[in-house]
Formats: sequence, C-alpha cells, structure tokens
Amino acid sequence: MTPKLIPLRALVVAVFLAGCATAPPADMGPAFDVAMSEAKSDSNPYEADKTLTTLLERSDLSTDQRARALYARGSLRRQASDDRPGAVKDFEAMLKLAPDHPLAPNAKEELAFAEADVETVEAGLKRMLTLSQWFDSKWVLGDHDEAAARYRKSGISPNEVQVGKLKAAGYLCEDEDGGAPVYTVGDTRPDLENTYWCGSGAPEKSAQS
Repeated sequence: MTPKLIPLRALVVAVFLAGCATAPPADMGPAFDVAMSEAKSDSNPYEADKTLTTLLERSDLSTDQRARALYARGSLRRQASDDRPGAVKDFEAMLKLAPDHPLAPNAKEELAFAEADVETVEAGLKRMLTLSQWFDSKWVLGDHDEAAARYRKSGISPNEVQVGKLKAAGYLCEDEDGGAPVYTVGDTRPDLENTYWCGSGAPEKSAQS
C-alpha cells in the first residue's frame, strides 16, 4: 500500500508548532538583575516604584522574574512608597502566579501586614481627623493625588515630614517660576523656602479666553 503523502502546508505548520512547543520560556536575562538593582538602590522610593512598574509591563519576564518583581514592588509599597492597597494586589498576584516560589512565605507574611494596615487606616478615616491626619491616611492608601490636591487647596502648609514625601513624589519643586508657594501663613520654616506646588500638585491654570 502506497503511503499517504502529507501536504507541504501541513508539514510546515507541524514543524512550526513543534518549534513553538520547544521554544525557551521568556527570560529577560541579565538585564532583569540590572533593573532590579537600580530600583533597590534608588533612594527615592517613588522613583523606584516607577522603575519596577515599567519592568512589570514587559512581556519577556520569566515566571520567576515576574514573581520577584511583584514581591519587590509590593514590599516597597508596603514600607516606603506608601500604597498599602497596591501592596496587597502585588502580593496576591505574586502568590497566584508562583505559589511555591521561595519568596512565597515572605509574601504571605507581608500580605497579612498590608491587609491589616488597609483595614486600620480605612477605619480611621471614618473618624473626625485634622487635615494633617487625613493626609497621612490617604497617603498611606496610595491616594497621593487626592492628598496633595487637598493640602494645596487648603492654603495650609504640610508638616516637615509631609513636605519631604511630597517633594520625593514630585508634587513640590524648588525655585518653580510662577508656581503657588507652599508657605502661606505661620512661622517661617527652612523646608518651605523657595518651595512651590508643581507636577500633579500644581494649581490648575484658568482657561484662556
């Protein structure tokens, strides 16, 4: 019996599919470690957050690399870049992606802390708070734009710690021509000298007629 010939097109497709099946998994390689090192060494946690976010937008990360980046950003958001809900999402995503990863036990522990922080802060927002207390709560919850905007509109100067966070996150700049000064009333403070609202915290410009 004469063997049945396989059509050329079917043969090409079969070879292509076989190649895909044996293709190596996505892996960013050494460039991943460089990006992670840059994020970890950045003294500005908000810039480090941006670096990790850009990294996580890549499609060529291996499962291990994506899990490590999610853990790094979640840990950063829980501790330094002030976004507890974002930290919860990162840890949950990491554990769903790689439940047996070596960092999984750490992620579970940090997830519990982040969830407790969110619950406590959200409960606190239901009480009567000063503007400073409200700002700190919203900032921890990652609502940075809202927190900065309310301080700007109030005309009240943030305290020294809050000024540091607002500067690091890009809401306050120094020597900003034409910007609204952060200092309005009260005692003169060195940290408010030549400091203006800028970026997302800058005053809205009125429409030109």
